[in-house]
Amino acid sequence: MTQAKTRPPTFVIFCNRPEDLPETYERYLLNGLREAFDLPGIPIRLRFRKQKNPYA
Repeated sequence: MTQAKTRPPTFVIFCNRPEDLPETYERYLLNGLREAFDLPGIPIRLRFRKQKNPYA
């Protein structure tokens, strides 16, 4: 995961199958970020990006 922007805070998460991530897990990540960085009430954007498989 990396932070792409600061206004609003936008994080890019690299994963194998972003289309299979449940919405509840996305909310779990958002709530964890808000708690860890003390950002209550601030909109946070998450972007899920699929990487190319170098072995395919």
